[in-house]
Amino acid sequence: MNERALKVLEQYELEAGQLRRGRGSYIFDTPQGIRMLCDCTCSEHKAEFQNRVMERMREGGYQRVDWIVPNKEGKLVSEDRDGNRYLVREWYVGRECDTTSESEILAAVENLARIHRLMQLPDEPVLMERFSAPPLTKSLQAQNAELRKIRSFIRRRNQKGTFERLFLQCFPAYYAQAEEAVGRLEACGGDGDHLEHTGSVCHGDYDHHHVLLCGYEMATTDFSKCRYDCQITDLYRFMRKILEKHDWNQRLGMRMLEQYIRTRPVTAKERRLLYIRMRYPEKFRKLANYYYGGNKAWISGRFLEKLEVLNAQMEKQEAFVRMLER
Repeated sequence: MNERALKVLEQYELEAGQLRRGRGSYIFDTPQGIRMLCDCTCSEHKAEFQNRVMERMREGGYQRVDWIVPNKEGKLVSEDRDGNRYLVREWYVGRECDTTSESEILAAVENLARIHRLMQLPDEPVLMERFSAPPLTKSLQAQNAELRKIRSFIRRRNQKGTFERLFLQCFPAYYAQAEEAVGRLEACGGDGDHLEHTGSVCHGDYDHHHVLLCGYEMATTDFSKCRYDCQITDLYRFMRKILEKHDWNQRLGMRMLEQYIRTRPVTAKERRLLYIRMRYPEKFRKLANYYYGGNKAWISGRFLEKLEVLNAQMEKQEAFVRMLER
């Protein structure tokens, strides 16, 4: 973001003080508190939906969210003369959750359970149509088809490098996991598609980057991917990312789940969905997709390194996921 973007602040009733650069943004002080100017990639309708979710959280007593500030015309999305689109958000002084600290990880899990209890909206048909997650069964089936397509592509290559050879060697094991996940989802009637969602909303991208420690309190930021969905999906994403960093430590994983349940009880269907999501080899699928969409003439050594790490962690991941069945 360049300095010309600052002209858009003229559209707001703000007295901007000291400016400093953030990650792809400008952060500045105002008499009302800290604000952040950032690029906007969503529609006005989605910005309104984000604010509606955050307003519901504030009504429930959770104040530290990056609520979108309306401009002088009452709109949440502002444009400059060139048609570039921006948002101004409330912001906070704090640091990101430390993924090496078990106490901070568990605090972030408790924070997630707390906001989930507040992230409830009426099942309004228009909102549901616009902002609901796609059916999980169809999504996983499409991803499996994508995996088969990439395998076929690699098989047809005359010259295969170390990454391609290792990919083909370990593909059957990962694809078996993918097929099991879809099979279990279908067998239980597609619980992930219609899990009695009754207005539950997910953050959509909850990770350590979006949890700020502000003294004795926490702030939760970036609701740009929030949507109607089964909330256990947020817990799955956060647990998977943390456990990948901790070599699938079983004790830590179970402590995370227990910490969540203390604040927000989990139903049997949600527990089953957590198992299915954890069972699906999402990291392998993403790696395959990055490879397929990249430059085949020069394959980064990072692809091979990541695949080797995945393979090294497979048994420990399998052991943890099986614990979720008990």
